[in-house]
Amino acid sequence: KQWYQRRVAITAGNLEAIDWGYYAGRVGNPALVEDFKAKYGSVQVPRPSDNQTSGIGALENDFKKEVAEYLEGSKERIAKFEAALADLHAEKPLEEMTVAEYLSTKPELRAQLVEDIEARKL
Repeated sequence: KQWYQRRVAITAGNLEAIDWGYYAGRVGNPALVEDFKAKYGSVQVPRPSDNQTSGIGALENDFKKEVAEYLEGSKERIAKFEAALADLHAEKPLEEMTVAEYLSTKPELRAQLVEDIEARKL
């Protein structure tokens, strides 16, 4: 239960009883107090029915599944990034590498460079 539900539950049963005799002795017209007492006693405060909790619970479960799937995907992406980073660390430093060595592991970049060179030939 939420904090406000607990407070209402605690307070609802522990309300102090109204001393109607005190008011009947103080008010000049005791019939007025009796009328007010009857009306006060007939007041019914409706409590709304809880028709949202089950839907919220279902949404929460769906959200938890989505988060779990996202975390699994994140772990896979992290593993790919770590593998790519390990490949980069395994390469020779750029200062020691020739252009051919650099382009040997990047065929798409090699193709783009060849295309650019061919486009600029006169």
